[in-house]
Amino acid sequence: MMRITENMVHFGENPEDPGRIIAPGDRGDEIGVAETELASMQTQLNQLLHQRKRLAELGLAVSKINHDLRNMLASAQLISDRLGELPDPSVQRFAPKLIASLDRAINFCNDTLRFGRAEEATPRRELFALAPLINDIADGLGLPSDEIDWRTVVSPTVQVDADRDHLYRVLNNLARNAAQAIESQRAALTKQHGQPPPRSQITISARREGLCTIIELSDDGPGVPAKAREHLFQAFKGGARKGGSGLGLAISAELIRAHGGTITLLDSDAGATFRIDIPDRQAFATGS
Repeated sequence: MMRITENMVHFGENPEDPGRIIAPGDRGDEIGVAETELASMQTQLNQLLHQRKRLAELGLAVSKINHDLRNMLASAQLISDRLGELPDPSVQRFAPKLIASLDRAINFCNDTLRFGRAEEATPRRELFALAPLINDIADGLGLPSDEIDWRTVVSPTVQVDADRDHLYRVLNNLARNAAQAIESQRAALTKQHGQPPPRSQITISARREGLCTIIELSDDGPGVPAKAREHLFQAFKGGARKGGSGLGLAISAELIRAHGGTITLLDSDAGATFRIDIPDRQAFATGS
């Protein structure tokens, strides 16, 4: 007991030092169990502190670039406003989408610091048709493309009670991840076989079930590795592709939870399928 007590005091002086975590002995009695459980708790605390330190460093870096980035986006917004005045039909078609994308980027910059302080903006919910939002996401990602087909199975009558910008961020994140995974897989297969494989596909569908909107986004890419599944929606742990930080999925999960909803990775024979359940405000308030 003296050894355990001394270790607790020693660890408490600097819990970020992994060398201070107690090394359990071979005892099988209550003291041995206490040592094992203490080591487990100290390890979890040590990892949590390291993760929070990295998030704090990320928040500091973001705060430094936030001001300049907003200025650059504001300049681009002024230019896009002028483009919208040109009579060219192609410009008239794409300028509103460009302006909307810049508006989202500026709003995202304004919200970034709040996320760094773990205060994601409260959803500004409204009831709106889902199909136009999905079309905007496809246009923004340049889908369909020569390599990837984009299939939408969403009736024009399907509506969702959500924050439009938040849901855009979530679905855009999932679709971009799917496209990047597919592109990496296709590049590897092309290199291996000397010719590109058949076109890949991303499918997004939505339906209403009672007071809830259910959205599913699936692809026929390489799927999510087993290692990534263990911490899929945790920042810096759940990156599904090499070099990924996992922040995108962590942010998406937080935004959906703020709506009282859930986001899950479904079991599938090939590729990956994410399901999002968003209850209406009425259902969320009553807990049904």
